[in-house]
Amino acid sequence: MEVPTNETGPLTVIVTWRVLKGREREFEAWRHEIGDAALEFPGHMGVNVILPSGGGGEYVVIFRFDTYEHLRAWQESDIRRELLKKAEPFREKEPSYRLESGLEYWFAPAGPVSPPRWKMALVTILGVWPAGMLVAWLLNPLLTGVPSALKALLSSCCIVILLTWVIMPTLVKMLRRWL
Repeated sequence: MEVPTNETGPLTVIVTWRVLKGREREFEAWRHEIGDAALEFPGHMGVNVILPSGGGGEYVVIFRFDTYEHLRAWQESDIRRELLKKAEPFREKEPSYRLESGLEYWFAPAGPVSPPRWKMALVTILGVWPAGMLVAWLLNPLLTGVPSALKALLSSCCIVILLTWVIMPTLVKMLRRWL
């Protein structure tokens, strides 16, 4: 996977693994091991895993780093190289890697290629608008007398949390065929 050197801000890497039938437990133990190793690196922002459905052996592992330099340090590390060698006996084929750097992260499970940006923008608006309305309706009565900058910060945090873990995954699933 080639990482452009001009990327700024958080980077998301989506890795798709095909695991040999009957070797899923080994893969599960290994993915925890490599996830723990990655967490030790500066700038690591977490790992999400989409487990196979319907008895298939395809796992999607999504991890994020805060900068290109931190991602590169992980990608070029000896521990990562060793752990990837350790995974060879239970992988069906070479994993595929995809790098995203913006809104594409929310759309990662939608398919192997990100949707056009205009579709991502439209779906994001469909998510942000009701989230903003809901958060304002719930928080405004609780935050009377709080400085407006702090209100904006709290509202933004609530909206991003809702979008990341509730709204966008739901919208992407619902609109998968269109995306």
